[in-house]
Amino acid sequence: MKKARASALLVALAFAALGAGCGAADTADLANGKRLYTGEGRCAQCHALGRAGSGANIGPNLDAAFGPARRDGLGENTVAGIVRQQIDNVRRGSVMPADLVTGQDARDVAAYVASAAGVPGEDAGGGGTPAGGSDPGRRLFSEAGCGSCHALYDAGTSANVGPSLNTLGPSARSMNPANPDAYVRESIERPEAYVVKGYPPGVMPAYRGKLTPAEIDTLVAYLNKNGG
Repeated sequence: MKKARASALLVALAFAALGAGCGAADTADLANGKRLYTGEGRCAQCHALGRAGSGANIGPNLDAAFGPARRDGLGENTVAGIVRQQIDNVRRGSVMPADLVTGQDARDVAAYVASAAGVPGEDAGGGGTPAGGSDPGRRLFSEAGCGSCHALYDAGTSANVGPSLNTLGPSARSMNPANPDAYVRESIERPEAYVVKGYPPGVMPAYRGKLTPAEIDTLVAYLNKNGG
């Protein structure tokens, strides 16, 4: 029954999207859409989307929402139109803020989601190679979802939910002059140990147990190299 209601809703939204003429994924910038999705647009904080490296469960899982409909033949432009309508018309009482992205940026995000939702594998071409390329630290930064909360020039992220990592080096040396690496590592493994003034506690997940020790080593080395 739930699946039937979900399918009916998608069909209704699809007709609305077509009627509004707001699909047009082919005129969008997918690389910008992914940048906004994982960064300042803050979509990754709430929605799971495999190709964007986000696994949040506050809002609907976008792979689960659109994957079956895509396999049933729902076109990419139509999916983009549905997503655009959800961005432009946030329902009253929703935890999703209004106007997270607008105008062309909203079109780009909608098109990126439409290109990625329910599609296995990794982004390439217009969607942008998953931030990382051949750099394992940058790739891990993206896949772990760090860019959805933190700004880091090297990773191309500009989110401000958490502290900017562009000045992580000086901060680490200030907090632990004898061993700055230990400060970075503990901030990843147990973020509640040091809460930067002006930011609420309990937002960043603890990555101890979620990443292997080797992955944490890689991430620490990457942040030390690129964090100022």
